[in-house]
Amino acid sequence: MNIEGGMQMAGWIVGITFSSIVLLLGIYGVMNSRRKRVRNKWAWWFVLFGCCALVSAVINYQFK
Repeated sequence: MNIEGGMQMAGWIVGITFSSIVLLLGIYGVMNSRRKRVRNKWAWWFVLFGCCALVSAVINYQFK
């Protein structure tokens, strides 16, 4: 494995980790806002951004 292959793998791992954390924070925010019966826009934005980042990381890994 050369240095470029290692960097691509590290980027994919960072992307998956970051998107998973953002997605989990969004899901927690949505569940917490439903429990408190308040409207929480940031949580839905986190869920949307986390899903998009996760799809992007998977696509970038597939077509490296």
